[in-house]
Amino acid sequence: MKDNYYIGVDIGGTNTKYGLVNEKGEIIFSGSFNTKLYKNPKDLASDIYYDYIKKSNEQHIKASGIGIGAPNGNFYSGCIEFAPNLNWGENIPIVHIFSEIFQLPAILTNDANAAAIGEKFFGAAKEMKDFVVLTIGTGLGSGIFANGNIIHGKNGYAGELGHTTIAESNRKCSCGRIGCLETYVSSRGILQTYKEKCASDVRETVPDDMTTKEIYNLALRGDEIAIETFKTTSEVLGRSLANLILILDPEAIFLFGGIANAHPILIPTITEVINNNVLSLFKDKVKILPSALINKNAAILGSTALFYLKDN
Repeated sequence: MKDNYYIGVDIGGTNTKYGLVNEKGEIIFSGSFNTKLYKNPKDLASDIYYDYIKKSNEQHIKASGIGIGAPNGNFYSGCIEFAPNLNWGENIPIVHIFSEIFQLPAILTNDANAAAIGEKFFGAAKEMKDFVVLTIGTGLGSGIFANGNIIHGKNGYAGELGHTTIAESNRKCSCGRIGCLETYVSSRGILQTYKEKCASDVRETVPDDMTTKEIYNLALRGDEIAIETFKTTSEVLGRSLANLILILDPEAIFLFGGIANAHPILIPTITEVINNNVLSLFKDKVKILPSALINKNAAILGSTALFYLKDN
């Protein structure tokens, strides 16, 4: 990969970002698009292509391939399959679409796997063989490294922590099921928790356009309901992570995504709840950390690092 540049594409339910990355993990240039404005993925890929061509011509740099991270992205099939936060159909041949438009080889993986690969090659997990990256945004995903390898699973679907069910929830998930973890641990879940707590406190109606960042800022200013909202989120996540730790025994769990910026108030409660719910031999053994790439785009970097995995 020396002296090569790769395009990393991070397709999210709300926004799609891409960047041209060198072998050092530096993003040379990037672009962002509102995913919800696109009725089909071909139009999105075309807009990314034209933006890339304009910027690459200015920089006199050409890419050698495209790595794509997407919800329900299947590494084996090259398709996005049944992604609940996208509205493009059940089976999207995204690798074929990007390869055809860019005339470059393309590789696909789940967006959370891409974030984990980014953490492994360019972040704080360089020396780790066993770790998990949680992507907390519109939904909740998990990228898992075990014994130094990313876990895809037999069918390419491994890492759907957000769609494990929890006792605390009777909320309907975007996937159509009831009680998924991401109905609490996601931007939508946090907003719903905050609204419910405000309603029980007889507060004024919460604006529909309120964001989790605003709730976090309220918490920092001492707003009790905002603080309780993040405490509830942390407790629910901590109990689920305690089960995950008992199965995987990871060295660390990294928080990544927009919600991860709230790590100063999330991590203490998550850690406490984990220690209260694991076997004693696991207590204080697993580090809960913010991603080292939290202010970068780990999914873009991880998508390009797919070519490292391909070559190894």
